[in-house]
Amino acid sequence: MTALTPAATGLTSLLAHRQRPALGAFLPAGFPNWTAGIETLRSFVRHGADFLEVGVPHSMPTLDGPDITQAYAQALGQGARMAHVFSTIRLAASSTGVPVVAMTYWAPVLDYGVERFAQDLARSGAAGAMIPDLPVTEAGEWITAARAAGIHTPQFAPRSADDDQLDAIAKAASGWVYAPAAPAATGYQGELDLPALDAFTARLRTTTSLPVVGGIGISTPRLAALVAPYVDAVVVGSPLIRPLLHDTAAGALDGAMEQVRAFARALHRAGSSQALPG
Repeated sequence: MTALTPAATGLTSLLAHRQRPALGAFLPAGFPNWTAGIETLRSFVRHGADFLEVGVPHSMPTLDGPDITQAYAQALGQGARMAHVFSTIRLAASSTGVPVVAMTYWAPVLDYGVERFAQDLARSGAAGAMIPDLPVTEAGEWITAARAAGIHTPQFAPRSADDDQLDAIAKAASGWVYAPAAPAATGYQGELDLPALDAFTARLRTTTSLPVVGGIGISTPRLAALVAPYVDAVVVGSPLIRPLLHDTAAGALDGAMEQVRAFARALHRAGSSQALPG
């Protein structure tokens, strides 16, 4: 494996030996538009995000709920393309100093070219990319390309995975393994089965020493605090996107930033009151 890029090394350092879970904030590239999207990402960091996820807009986001689906459609309708993804990552990473990870479906990577995608991600300053709809059994080409580029390959661990599947996911992963807090599409706003999440993250931690990152279904700061004992980071997307979609123009950014501040406060409080599992 090629040595990790400085960006990838930064992500490793950020998630190591934390006293509280890190907060990741997700936004599609080109949303609400290209210029406003970059400023929104910068604002996420100013208001408490520890790292950023930039989504690659896709027309068939089968794992996403209505909010992220609509945000992707808006970005695509305004002409967002892969070049905008790399520009967004480069500007966000260079101006904030925090790690930036791409989140993408497999089809846009195939269309762009797997090796080319990995190399251009590394050149843009991305720490890595997670491709949640790419089964680990079919991920060899991507893993090889990403490792050659020196970037991380975080892996999505389905709650339905058996022990052999989790072992394969752990072997393919670097940076983190992703544990959905709910076995649902993004934007899920129901209650969480915390004992089931506890059991699942415990299985992950017996399989890998990588950080466990939680997302999907962590829809409120209260739920983030409840999930905090089980994970090393929480990624929030739909609760931040919803105000940008539905609030008035004047209040949209303020609404999203209030959400970031509230999630950050919840994780800080959770970290001060209890230690993470070892």
